[in-house]
Amino acid sequence: MLKKSIQLFSFVIALALVSSANAESLSKIVESAADDSVKIYDVVDQMPEIEGGIKEVYKNIDYPRAAVAGRIEGRVFVKFVVDENGKVKNPEVIKDIGAGCGEAAIEGIKKVKFTPGKLQGKAVKVYYTLPVSFKINS
Repeated sequence: MLKKSIQLFSFVIALALVSSANAESLSKIVESAADDSVKIYDVVDQMPEIEGGIKEVYKNIDYPRAAVAGRIEGRVFVKFVVDENGKVKNPEVIKDIGAGCGEAAIEGIKKVKFTPGKLQGKAVKVYYTLPVSFKINS
C-alpha cells in the first residue's frame, strides 16, 4: 500500500512538473508572439519609401531664421520609426548642426507619409535614418 502511495505521489509530482514546463513553454510562445507585434526591424525585404520622394520632405521644411542669419549649412540626421501604416513615430535628431535645423528637419519629416516597410509581404515597423541637407542658396 505504501509503495502504491509513493508511486501515485511520484506520478502526481511528475505530472505537475510537466504541466509547469508546458505552461512555461506556452507562456514563452505567447510572449514571443507579442514581441513580434511590437518588434521594430532595422532591415526588411522592402524598406519604407517617402511618398513623393525626398522633395516632399524639403517642401515641408522652413529653414530656421537663426541658421540663415548665422550662415549655418550642413546635414542633420534624423532617426525614426516608420510604422505599419507609413506614419513617422518617435523622431530624434542623432546629428545636428544647430540653430534650429534639427527641429526643422523633424517637423518636415513628421509631415510626410511613407509606404511602409515589408517583411515577407507583411507591413512591419522599421527604423529609418534620413539625412536632411541645409544649404543657403546665394
